[in-house]
Amino acid sequence: MGTEAYAETIDRTVMYYGLPFIQEADFPFNNYLTMLDTVSGNSVYEVITSWMENMPEGKWPNWMIGGPDSSRLTSRLGNEYVNVMNMLLFTLPGTPITYYGEEIGMGNIVAINLNESYDTNTLLSKSPMQWDNSSNAGFSEASHTWLPTNSDYHTVNVDVSMSENFMLILETKWVSTESTHSP
Repeated sequence: MGTEAYAETIDRTVMYYGLPFIQEADFPFNNYLTMLDTVSGNSVYEVITSWMENMPEGKWPNWMIGGPDSSRLTSRLGNEYVNVMNMLLFTLPGTPITYYGEEIGMGNIVAINLNESYDTNTLLSKSPMQWDNSSNAGFSEASHTWLPTNSDYHTVNVDVSMSENFMLILETKWVSTESTHSP
């Protein structure tokens, strides 16, 4: 069972794992990578090392790069970090936790008139999933959605991402085949 239990520091958050004689969460969500506003090898290393060193023995780690209560990865760090942060998420030991759209590089929406009582800082990351370049980004057939789609949904969506990845696979196979048939 994952638990959304955050504290101001990692050593306080890992307390939600429980004690040897009292089981609490299987893991408290580790959102410390979502708090990075700038990325360096040292800052990422410090978050990972601190979590692993403070985690109780025998417990299972987890890693988040995005969530409903933080700005999206591209809005925090930029498009150039989408692939590397997702790769990091899936290569670290433990359970990867991602927020929908982080894998394709969705960013926060830019909304001027949101007549909502929600925290607009987190509301901007909750736009509809961008499936394709059709109306409402393929999320809904309704005339409009509760929150608007991001204006980049024509180029940042699942269809485009799948096409780009398919082409990358074909190019890789082509280069591999060419190198084995060279004189």
